[in-house]
Amino acid sequence: MNSQDLIILHGWNLSGSRFAPLADVFRAKGYRVFTPDLPGFGEEPVPKRPWHVVDYAEFVKHYVDREHIKNPVFIGHSFGGRVTLKYVQLYPADVRAIILSGTPGFSPIPKKKMFLFWVIAKVGGFIFSLPPLSLLADWARRWLYYVAGAREFLRAEGPMRETFKHVVQDNLVSAMESVHVPCLLLWGEYDVIVPVAIGRRMQEVISGAVLNIIPEVDHGVPFKEPEVFAGYVEQFLPKT
Repeated sequence: MNSQDLIILHGWNLSGSRFAPLADVFRAKGYRVFTPDLPGFGEEPVPKRPWHVVDYAEFVKHYVDREHIKNPVFIGHSFGGRVTLKYVQLYPADVRAIILSGTPGFSPIPKKKMFLFWVIAKVGGFIFSLPPLSLLADWARRWLYYVAGAREFLRAEGPMRETFKHVVQDNLVSAMESVHVPCLLLWGEYDVIVPVAIGRRMQEVISGAVLNIIPEVDHGVPFKEPEVFAGYVEQFLPKT
């Protein structure tokens, strides 16, 4: 049986509980598994100010120290993978290996679409502050964000809305270049949220990274097909 510590970091608008099936699979294999909620999700309160990815990495560091976790393997799904990359950059000696799934190391949103998003955020806010358009401001803002494909931003409220802006703008290239632990990029073939092409670009930047594509599954493969996902992880970890 395996006694390795394993930390699963969830994606945006998810929580640690979403990964309970995956955690159960790994526990059955003898791993000690942790599935913390990240601030603003699950049972963790919303930060009092907008956060960057580095703030989430520092939160995880405090969690690791508090739980006396030693040399863990990280599984980072989507946004959780962003946090994992920043954590490894800050604390490289504290990590045994990382598995990133559907992680936007590079933005999956085309630059033109991102530009449209920021134009809407800035100009739209001004236009709809003017009477009588101010009466339609909330409806118009939601419709425009939906058209721009910014659904996650639309769902965010308070500090989390600004946090989302920070998160998608934070550049992770230096973090990816700093990775010197074994890294598995584990992607669903049909991931349309963060396409496989992003995983291939990340493989070119992360030294020694291995990219495995799981057939006929999408962005949610870690919690939709936990046994399949865990099988790929198990095949990779003995080599680390």
